[in-house]
Amino acid sequence: MLASDSLTFVSLRGWRIIADPAALDSAPWPSDAHVVRISPDDAFVIGATEPTVPADPHAIVTPEHGFAGAALSAERTEHLALHHIEWQLPGGARPRVAQGQIAGVPAKLVLHADGSALLLVACAARHELEERIA
Repeated sequence: MLASDSLTFVSLRGWRIIADPAALDSAPWPSDAHVVRISPDDAFVIGATEPTVPADPHAIVTPEHGFAGAALSAERTEHLALHHIEWQLPGGARPRVAQGQIAGVPAKLVLHADGSALLLVACAARHELEERIA
């Protein structure tokens, strides 16, 4: 997904993986994948190829179809932070995941080093968020 000034959500298809954090750290992700670490032991792998986590034989790998995403330019990310987020975006090294209410809707931001971001929201709340931040 390329960042732009328009807000375009697309349904994301991928894999949800629950595994030992160290196993996720060392996993050989497919080259066509975009990995979003939701928490230390939870990853959303956006892409078509089913990933494996060889270091954790008990890893749970299941298809995930519950997210929609929009690529945001650095300018659009800054605008979103100033006008639709009541919490402070985290500092420090990026990429980094931040989550909370965005325009009153639970969502996640994958913050990239260049200031752009991937905005993730549950598919069920996609249209509500689109209306509120359009």
